[in-house]
Amino acid sequence: MKKGHGRARVVLATLGIAALVAVVAGAVSAGCAEDEHRRSDGGDVVGGCSVKAGELPAPNCDNASNDCPTELACSINEAKCGSASTCLPIADNKGKAVIDLRMRRLNVAAPKALAQQFIQKTVVTTNIDLAARECGEKGKGLFTWLLRVDRQNNTLTTGGAPPSDDPFGKGFCFASFTTADNIVISPLQTAIAFEGDTFKSTEKKRLNVPIFLSADPKSAIVLPITDVVIQGVTLSEGGNCVGKLNPAALSSDCGDDPALCSKWKTAAALGGYITIEEADQVYIQDLSQSLCVVLTQSSKGPDGRCVRQGGKIPFEGDYCSKDKQAGSCKDSFWMAATFAASAVKVFDGKGSVAACSGGGVGDAGADSGGDAAPPVEAGPDASDASPD
Repeated sequence: MKKGHGRARVVLATLGIAALVAVVAGAVSAGCAEDEHRRSDGGDVVGGCSVKAGELPAPNCDNASNDCPTELACSINEAKCGSASTCLPIADNKGKAVIDLRMRRLNVAAPKALAQQFIQKTVVTTNIDLAARECGEKGKGLFTWLLRVDRQNNTLTTGGAPPSDDPFGKGFCFASFTTADNIVISPLQTAIAFEGDTFKSTEKKRLNVPIFLSADPKSAIVLPITDVVIQGVTLSEGGNCVGKLNPAALSSDCGDDPALCSKWKTAAALGGYITIEEADQVYIQDLSQSLCVVLTQSSKGPDGRCVRQGGKIPFEGDYCSKDKQAGSCKDSFWMAATFAASAVKVFDGKGSVAACSGGGVGDAGADSGGDAAPPVEAGPDASDASPD
């Protein structure tokens, strides 16, 4: 690997993982993003969940054609997996002031390069879904995003978690470690405001979300989101659910087709941005190019990164990090998604799980062939402004 390629190995998924970017590039070049269930109103990016830069989609928007099966075909073990008539909660938050949740579906709305049904189904959903067919899920369970809601103190703690060897019993722990590239991973705590059972964040902060390719902390890549905004998060079933499972979406083999029938009804939205310069530091080894090249759909330079002119990247995004507006300086890409979540157990993994113990992982700079980058802190305030 060339010098610097290991530095800041982050991947924009929303959002997704390294494979997500690989599939995006393949879809652009080979035309494989052409979905057989393409809707008439949106091409590859479908329906009312697509948004403009700086906006969030409606928390419950749905791009599916609602062509759902008439009979339930997948048998779910509710004793293990939780109630299929609610949201498959595998813990109980009822009566608790502090509730713990895990995202069960993350539907990307922006940027357009990542908001395709093909990408959503084959990469994002596959990695969030657990490897538990008895629960109507046939995924890998590698991408976990946790939310801890404290209704008494009006705070939200959120961040990634490493894959669990016992998601139904022991549960998950918040990731806390420093990557080999000196990226600091830790959960973000932010203030929230409730209106009934619905809350929104009232601060904008940065969050580094780790996305694991295996249980080994060294496998983690990082989703860096600045000015994280979370809105319209509606808690139901005693705090056990955000959104709801739709069992009718499951076929006889417990699979689902989100273009036809949504397995999860979402009830929350999130957004933030990544700068083009930051995206150019996201080096995707499988493609030998940076995320900047993928998002701008430009030709890569000899180092695999965006070609610069006069030391600057000449390509434009759809958002400005300086004035926090769309269509201004265009130095960034806006990311947005909706999500559903359900109750899980969250434990303190310090001392028992390496990726939750706050230490370093591997030798800094080992993959880059050069000096390590300076530490990148997670969670600094980008602004104190309340999101609209």
